[in-house]
Amino acid sequence: DSTGDVGYYTSIAIGDNGNPIISYLDFTNGYLKVAACANVNCTGTSEITTVDSTANVGGYTSIAIGDSGNPIISYLDGTNGDLKVAAMWHLGLPQ
Repeated sequence: DSTGDVGYYTSIAIGDNGNPIISYLDFTNGYLKVAACANVNCTGTSEITTVDSTANVGGYTSIAIGDSGNPIISYLDGTNGDLKVAAMWHLGLPQ
């Protein structure tokens, strides 16, 4: 992801397919984003998903892969000072 000022507060996990999944803050927009790498070296085109586009979210991300094989991300809602969690069915579709 190279659109704007991105890549803050990153966290990485390895998906069931062996490829890295990275959560991070898009500082330009204040969004939480996730990049699913196309291969184990994270080269090529990654699938980038905006998980939460409420203003000023995505700080201090932490990602894990749940028992279902789907990403679960905890992160800061900077506007309200709250902890938020996004459980994703599969990349692109927050639960």
